[in-house]
Amino acid sequence: MKTAIVTFASTLLVTLGISAASADTLSDVKSKGTLTIGVKSDYPPYGFLNDKGEIVGFEVDLGKYIAKDILGPEGKVELVPVVASNRIEFLNSGRIDLVLATLGVTAERGKVIDFSEYYVSAPGPSVLAPAAFKPATWEELKGLTLCGIQGSYFNKRLGEAYGINLVNFKTQPEAYRALKDNRCVGFAFDDMTLRKKLEDDADWKDYKIAVEPYEYIPQAAGIRKDDAAFLDAVNKAITKAEAEGKLIEWETTYGMPHSKYIAERSKKAAEKLKL
Repeated sequence: MKTAIVTFASTLLVTLGISAASADTLSDVKSKGTLTIGVKSDYPPYGFLNDKGEIVGFEVDLGKYIAKDILGPEGKVELVPVVASNRIEFLNSGRIDLVLATLGVTAERGKVIDFSEYYVSAPGPSVLAPAAFKPATWEELKGLTLCGIQGSYFNKRLGEAYGINLVNFKTQPEAYRALKDNRCVGFAFDDMTLRKKLEDDADWKDYKIAVEPYEYIPQAAGIRKDDAAFLDAVNKAITKAEAEGKLIEWETTYGMPHSKYIAERSKKAAEKLKL
């Protein structure tokens, strides 16, 4: 029995040691020379596939900048496609080092991960619907069935506060297809993404933004809890990118409307770093 107890204790200490070590992401990343980032691959302008099948976008460029700042010009980046329902799981399991995937800052998420500096203040959900769709306010959607995406931070509120019946899908293509097939009367999702769909895809010319966003929410990078050195390194890189006007450049690159929030942060960061 004594031997079994000692063995169990040793195993527990080893397990705890592994867990503690895995929390030192900065050392791990520098050791392997690669930063592994969870990004969206179906979510323009933040992360999407270009004509060559490469993942590009606003947050992808930010991730590459962070990697270069931490690792230097020889450092490498591994991009791992994630969706709303698995990005935090991938982070906390160690599959990725960092989440840069339209991660809205919420108190609930803050219980299981830490957030970087907020780099975007994005509009929350709006509703994409056929041009003939009549409801124009969230209150008018009560009792209606809308398509949604699993893991979206606003899903709970849409159900509890507005009485909307959500049919949630794992990916955007599935939700768009369901809307076209009349399995839902509208698609409740990130406003900027829905507007880009209308702007860029002629197949959606008979649709409109029927209901406007009810809020703006900050977006940040997701980092494992109590990973202080890595969080500090990521924050310094984000501030440096802001000070150099990189986020404003990426807005232009990816056809995003220029944000007052980003412009003000850029100015403050430049003053802070005296650039």
